[in-house]
Amino acid sequence: MLAIRLALERDADAVWGILEPVIRAGETYALSQDLKRDQALEYWTSEEKEVFVAEEEGVVLGTYYLRANQHGGGAMWRTAGM
Repeated sequence: MLAIRLALERDADAVWGILEPVIRAGETYALSQDLKRDQALEYWTSEEKEVFVAEEEGVVLGTYYLRANQHGGGAMWRTAGM
């Protein structure tokens, strides 16, 4: 059964395995295509984001984050990255 849960530090390798080909392709995020692992994980898991993983039978299959779209009065609106 697929489970969605908050990402944990132990998920870093799995999250990087998902993010690396997306970053290298350069088609989804306005990030440098030669971004290093630590830099990419720092971007993905920065403090203003809630990061989740989709997991099935202990295997992380996907990841996404939610963050406030704006500060102040617009903070209730969320932006997602997948």
